[in-house]
Amino acid sequence: MTAIGAEEIVDKSTKLLGFQVTLDDSGRPMVDVAKLPKQNPPGKLNMKRTVVIDTSPANDGEQWPAPRFEILIANLDSVGISVLQLGNASCTRLLRANEHFLKDRADKRASYIGQALLWIGMDSAWRFIAAGLGKPQIVIAADKGRVTPSWHDTFVVDASSHAPESKALGPISVTSVATAVSDALKQIGISAKL
Repeated sequence: MTAIGAEEIVDKSTKLLGFQVTLDDSGRPMVDVAKLPKQNPPGKLNMKRTVVIDTSPANDGEQWPAPRFEILIANLDSVGISVLQLGNASCTRLLRANEHFLKDRADKRASYIGQALLWIGMDSAWRFIAAGLGKPQIVIAADKGRVTPSWHDTFVVDASSHAPESKALGPISVTSVATAVSDALKQIGISAKL
């Protein structure tokens, strides 16, 4: 698999949001937050203690099983971090998530990502939006080598880094994703061992 080029990042991000996304000198997307709608935090969420879990499938159609997301949410809840689920209408609603937005417009989704601590999801164009908003990204992927480009705050979890926990639920473990989330939170100054 070849690396995704700058043009493709700009094209995918611009197409998702409906306005021009640019790149900085390092090739990282830059999303103009002034073009995003002002969204109040949903429900009673404190967005400074909330992560976004995006259950949209990866570019190749791959998904992480909902039961694994539910376990991850329980781990986050145990350290006082709330979860806002984003995705598309075909995504399974995660029962443990504090709020669900599976049919929102792309610019509203981006606004929520911009307010949250970090973004967790598959290798989709949404990780570029999260990067463009300055949010750490936890990318769940079958093959780490296919997740390109990445930045200092891109944490990729793939099957090669550990033994499978379950044949039924696939090779990418909750433990590995939880460790990546802990590392990302530590990077932004929140100590939380999941």
